[in-house]
Amino acid sequence: MEVKTILEKIRQPQEEKKEYFFALQIDEGVVKSALWTTEDGMVKALSIGERQFWEKEEEILSKVDASLPPTPQPEPTRVIFGITPCWIEENKIIPSKLELLKKICKELELSALGFVVTPEAIVYHLKKIEGIPTTAILVNQGREKIIVSLLRLGKIIGTQVVQRSGDLGADLAEGLSRFGLEEAFPPRIILYNNEENLEEEKQQLMNFSWGNFGINFLHLPKVEVLPQDFDIRSVALAGGREVAKTEEIEISSVKEEKLQKLKEIVEPEETMGFVRGKDITQEIVSKPPEPSPEIKPRPLELPRLNFVPILNFFSQIFQKLKRGIYFLGSLFSGRTKLVGGLVAAFLIIFGGIFIFYLWYFPKAQIILWIKPQVLEKDFTVKLDPKLSTVDKEKLALPAQEVEIVLTGEKVKATTGTKLVGEPARGTVTIYNGTPNQKTFEVGTVLTGPAGIKFTLEEKVTVASQSGTAAEPIPGKVTAKVTAVEIGAQGNLAAGTEFSIDNYSKSDFVAKNEESFSGGTSREVQVVSKKDQEKLIEELTAELNNEAIQELQKKLSQDKKLTEESITSKVVEKTFDKEVEEEANEVSLKLGVKFTALSFSEQEFQKLIEEEILKVVPEGFEYKPQESETSFSLKGVTKEGIAVYSTHFKTSLFPRLDLEAIKRNLAGKYPQIGQAYLGTLPSVESFEVKINPHLPSKLATFPRIAKNIKIELRKK
Repeated sequence: MEVKTILEKIRQPQEEKKEYFFALQIDEGVVKSALWTTEDGMVKALSIGERQFWEKEEEILSKVDASLPPTPQPEPTRVIFGITPCWIEENKIIPSKLELLKKICKELELSALGFVVTPEAIVYHLKKIEGIPTTAILVNQGREKIIVSLLRLGKIIGTQVVQRSGDLGADLAEGLSRFGLEEAFPPRIILYNNEENLEEEKQQLMNFSWGNFGINFLHLPKVEVLPQDFDIRSVALAGGREVAKTEEIEISSVKEEKLQKLKEIVEPEETMGFVRGKDITQEIVSKPPEPSPEIKPRPLELPRLNFVPILNFFSQIFQKLKRGIYFLGSLFSGRTKLVGGLVAAFLIIFGGIFIFYLWYFPKAQIILWIKPQVLEKDFTVKLDPKLSTVDKEKLALPAQEVEIVLTGEKVKATTGTKLVGEPARGTVTIYNGTPNQKTFEVGTVLTGPAGIKFTLEEKVTVASQSGTAAEPIPGKVTAKVTAVEIGAQGNLAAGTEFSIDNYSKSDFVAKNEESFSGGTSREVQVVSKKDQEKLIEELTAELNNEAIQELQKKLSQDKKLTEESITSKVVEKTFDKEVEEEANEVSLKLGVKFTALSFSEQEFQKLIEEEILKVVPEGFEYKPQESETSFSLKGVTKEGIAVYSTHFKTSLFPRLDLEAIKRNLAGKYPQIGQAYLGTLPSVESFEVKINPHLPSKLATFPRIAKNIKIELRKK
């Protein structure tokens, strides 16, 4: 072989090895599957498997195996699962269902890319086809249940599961009623399920009397039916997005007339639960608003003022005056021509003034109610006391520490209780029944009936037993004792027998010849530890509220205090009563040092505005006065830098060319002008006042544009 041929073969690029994947959708009572791959940045569904129906979960594995379509080489080794919302609790797969998915992977020798909840995949797929987030009611009609998902701007804000009763309209009405919405539902219903034809169900919903069930739509809802394989293709798209980071799928099988685009302003956000190699959902980071074309009022070729009614009006007046002139002429025959000339002159002057008035003096006041687009964004902002200028790259601001010491006093009723009183006292005789002398120290415990304990007040020695074995004489000694606890329970009667420590009564025993007395007790109110702690907590909270105002006073007008950064340290603490001390009240004098960080609000707004302007879509404007900012302290670094999680929310208003709107309205009849105002984008509603009030044939918008005043208000 020639060297040239060898080199050509070596230089020929090797054909890229293609990888294939499975998509498995497990829904209520049905299994669907698809074989897909990625090609040129798109998800390509190569074939759709046969639907398999199941009744018991034990059948799912075999049904999955039967549903999988034929595979090329190399065989797929990875799978993306689409699962029903009924399998999800607290954003996690139910453990028993998770074990089932693991079993499927093990038996089919597949590894899981992850999972996606089928309605979320469908919502994402719809947006890719329609170009904007969907607002609708998504209904999955299963064999035994329907799953109703409420979509608002591409988000599933709630899902309800309803057992089928045979009346789809009533079942759907029940599901919608569970959402508890006060506003109207979106007038679009999207059906999908596992049956061949849903036209009958579609007609039923189109003719259903929603008002009888208390369901409020703005108008009769439009009902659409998704193609039968739309859901499994949506699951494949989710897998492709993870594998190839692609956003597209071949949708040649989807009929465009069934997926019409909505014409509305939408929130630029999308989420779809999916994670690689894990069994939990993961939120996709919200994207900035997609650019939209600049909103300009469309110039209309509308008819101008018709002067025929005006001329007819003056003609009628002239005819009436003319008849009056002839009448006057019969009275003053020689002066008829003079009077007629005067009247004609009067009419000309009056008509000119009237036309001048119609042209220059009418005014119109228009209020356009605009529904702004809400933009929310989270920032991590740092407040660094060591900085002298703003660090835009790190979103760090110079911070200044401000501190103040506040003192306060507070009195609180005590809640503790304590028994006080005197213990019982008396004298006992101790008997020794042993052959040895015994000494008992001070504090030796004697126990009487019911476990009442006494202690010796003095050291005593008891002589040993004497006498004979037949008639022994125990040694004895008298000693004073005191009850261990206060109270009358120690006032024991004479002749009471006591045991001594752990000795047997056959060896040592004590008796009182006379009754014990002096034992008393009563319950009194005292200061408890909890009283002191509660007093510190309440007084600190009061001082903290005062500290916010006092710290604000120490700042200049352009500085803003971050209340979340306030820290407190007790520098003085004095109670007038100690714990366990008898008292009805306890007072506290407390001194607390409060420290907080402040920053320049002007610097912050400028920093945030630069970040916000990067994501404001064309055709909208950002108004700082419509903004809200909230801070949450994440922590303080070793260098003393306070790190805040900052949530920024603002309203974006469409840019409307008000001067062009005025020009288009000038001289138009009210009904035509109002129809024009109704076509303006982002205008929810409007109010029009035209002065003066003229007859319908003469009433128009002012012919001079500057006499039209337009005010924009937020809906």
